[in-house]
Amino acid sequence: MKRLVGIMAFASFAAQAAPAAKPDIDRDMTAILTSSAGQPLQGLAAIRLHDGQESYRFFGGFRHRQAGRAWPVQPDTLFRVASVSKVVTTIGLMQLVEQGKVDLDRDVSDYLGFRLRNPAFPDEPIRVRMLLNHTSSLRDAEGYTLPPDRPISAMFDAAHPGPTGDHFAKGSDKAPGAWFEYCNLGYGLVGTIIERVSGERFDRYMQRHILDPMKIAGGYNVHALSHPERLSTLYHRDAAGWTPETDDRTAGGDIAGGWPEGQLTQYRPGTNGTLFSPQGGLRISMPDLARVARLLIGRGELDGVRILKPETVALMERTTWRYDGHNGTTGEGTAGPFNRYGMTIAWLTGWHDAHGKGDLPYIGYRGGLRGHLGDAYALHSGLWYDPARKDAYVFAITGYPADESSERGDYSYFTRPEERVFTALSHAGGGDAGAAGHGSGGG
Repeated sequence: MKRLVGIMAFASFAAQAAPAAKPDIDRDMTAILTSSAGQPLQGLAAIRLHDGQESYRFFGGFRHRQAGRAWPVQPDTLFRVASVSKVVTTIGLMQLVEQGKVDLDRDVSDYLGFRLRNPAFPDEPIRVRMLLNHTSSLRDAEGYTLPPDRPISAMFDAAHPGPTGDHFAKGSDKAPGAWFEYCNLGYGLVGTIIERVSGERFDRYMQRHILDPMKIAGGYNVHALSHPERLSTLYHRDAAGWTPETDDRTAGGDIAGGWPEGQLTQYRPGTNGTLFSPQGGLRISMPDLARVARLLIGRGELDGVRILKPETVALMERTTWRYDGHNGTTGEGTAGPFNRYGMTIAWLTGWHDAHGKGDLPYIGYRGGLRGHLGDAYALHSGLWYDPARKDAYVFAITGYPADESSERGDYSYFTRPEERVFTALSHAGGGDAGAAGHGSGGG
């Protein structure tokens, strides 16, 4: 009885301010929040766009707990959206490509200020676009971030592997450009390139050239946020209850929380672009993440402000790798939802493997959605859009169990809560995204 009362109280945070009354979807979303694997999740924020406009929103659960009090998830709650950050980082880089300051086919060594080669292929350059489509032959090894006093070049001494291991250890028989393996470290190099080319620190560059023009109240530096009280602490649940995975509200000088100015006084931009986690450190609300989706649907234009050219967005989406069973891994491990990839933009194709698992977001899906997923710190997030129908699904789900095996998807490599959110949102306005006749473009 106590558990039932607790769940009812927990559910009272749910379903704030939907633009149109959709009681069945609200009920489904509340059920996802309160009964995941028999236990409640921490929080759920989700938005559906249809025909370029918001058709549904849901905000439920809590963003922070302290001394017996819980603060609810609200529309302005800022989530660290993990790898969805890569999409926004790439938008920043592609502005420099448009300006002629970065050439996607150029050797990254020319921008980094040190020679970067896979030792098994010393004559094969690693090109900028390979960082964006995970074919660089680099690997994450035991880590992919360094503190301000360490240059990123320290990671790549083949004879004396750096502090986070040998980043060429796996797949050394695969030349750059020949093998897909998901690599967060590549975006630390992208951040370094952005700094060296622009002369600005990564977090400041992204704020000034991307986030502020898009009127997004988030950022990559937790210490520079104008509203830190809106941050969601990320918890996992276990037998002991809720345990913080990363607490942006109390973080000092560390990778998870960003670096306060006092610890950056000696830092020279262009030496270590991992500092603000270009691969996963963006804090953003779901309404603002929906603005990113609208930018991509609008082919680089948002509310009359042009951030990228239409052809640049199309270039990000254009397929550069498609899984054929022998040319890479399909996720962050040996298996996952990636089957078709552009430059940071993945496609959901409806593909499935011999075990019936794949990139299917919901039953009946027929293609069209593209974007990226996020998975870190007991959070799963998504930014998925279809420019043909002007549809988008954006969401953040927090509070997964420490052992996520209980949340494995029923029919895909997404987790069960993600499958259920996709399914609920697919009914939230104007018909399912990816209906017949949409989804063949861009590749």
